[in-house]
Amino acid sequence: MKQPFSSLSSVLSAEELVDFAFRRASKSAQKIPKNVPFFIKVRSKEKDRVRTAAKLISERLKRILKEMPRLEDIHPFYRELADILVGVGKLKRCLGAVNWASQMIDKLTRDYIHKLSKAKNISEAGNLRREAYGRMASILKQISNELETLREAQKLLVKLPSVNPEMPTIVVAGYTNVGKSTFVKQVSSAKPKIASYPFTTKKIIIGHRRTKHGKIQIIDTPGLLDRPLSERNRIELQAILALKYLAKAIIFIFDPTETCGYPLESQVNLYREIKKSLKKIPIVNVVNKADIAKKEQLKRLKEILGEEFMIMSALKNSGVEEVLERTLSILIEK
Repeated sequence: MKQPFSSLSSVLSAEELVDFAFRRASKSAQKIPKNVPFFIKVRSKEKDRVRTAAKLISERLKRILKEMPRLEDIHPFYRELADILVGVGKLKRCLGAVNWASQMIDKLTRDYIHKLSKAKNISEAGNLRREAYGRMASILKQISNELETLREAQKLLVKLPSVNPEMPTIVVAGYTNVGKSTFVKQVSSAKPKIASYPFTTKKIIIGHRRTKHGKIQIIDTPGLLDRPLSERNRIELQAILALKYLAKAIIFIFDPTETCGYPLESQVNLYREIKKSLKKIPIVNVVNKADIAKKEQLKRLKEILGEEFMIMSALKNSGVEEVLERTLSILIEK
């Protein structure tokens, strides 16, 4: 499934749009028969300038409306992210303003072409064209704030990761350096994609795997599910909650050796916070670094966690397939 905002073009500011349209209109060269009187030529040229400027402005405005997907129809995962980044209500208001401006430009054009057709001299034709330009610029000025909002929204929304919300998805969680990305790379049949996620300075890793149950998606979201939720700002927390629309199962990876740089107690606390926040999503508990973990460390984790867990070494690719199969069985049961 294509990321719904991936086709959004850059949005010009009101000033840029005015400059672009009027500059292009001034270069417009309509072919007029040589035997036509000079005044008729001038009047025709002024009409052509108004038409060209209005057409360029209207096309740009309508392109904004056409490229923006219908927000009610996109998947809740993307709608939630759009709401976090910009605000769905704000987006709708801005699009409504753009639609209003487009309609006003079209109406203004018809009115001034009619007036220009009745212009009696060169001076009147020039004044009407300048008046039409002023009215167009005034309309765009009225929606300058909305265009600026859409301009900034485009920069953010186009960077959202291309994931398929309809595909069975496993989200990998755990502190930094516990082996999440190594696990995703081991279980992905092809080289995982690296994609932008606007809520973290890091990139998310998206892997795919064909299984006997169909194709699945495996995602590591570094910068989101790798530190306490209590340290998160509102936007990050909403982004984490948006995962409820995407994840069908979570694999939480522990590092009992603590070589990741975080104590077991902190890792368990993070696990409990995620479990509480995404309570409807099943979690598979996995211990990584089995190749270097000691029995005492595994025993200590079991005592602190109070739950069973699977054991693997993502680096050595040992126990990895068993973890994936266990998670797949949960997806099938759902």
